[in-house]
Amino acid sequence: MKAVKALGWALVLVGVWTVLAPFVWGYAAKVPVAQSVVLGVSWAAFGLWIALTEQPTAVALLGWLSALLGVGLIFAPALAGYSQVSAAFWNDVLVGFMAMVLGAWAAFWSREMPEPQAPVLAPHHHG
Repeated sequence: MKAVKALGWALVLVGVWTVLAPFVWGYAAKVPVAQSVVLGVSWAAFGLWIALTEQPTAVALLGWLSALLGVGLIFAPALAGYSQVSAAFWNDVLVGFMAMVLGAWAAFWSREMPEPQAPVLAPHHHG
């Protein structure tokens, strides 16, 4: 369970970095920044949800979505035509790989999470 929470927080950091990277590396004018913002915000939200939820099904779904978005970012430089921008290419390939691994790892570990139990109501005595 702690591993899943840690993976969620790591995915939050990946998301924040994805939003900031075009500006930190200085390639914001040369690549589609909206893609970085959308993916970064998505990963940050998914990671926060993974870190805070007790629902294994939600962790698995968000983990696999994160992994799928990671694969998308790996191929984004070639598909969106900015593979010649070296900083953007390497950043996106490495960050996409990290998101793919973190997401898949969280989805895998979600199987180890206990299913949440419905609250048991104490019998009410009239008297």
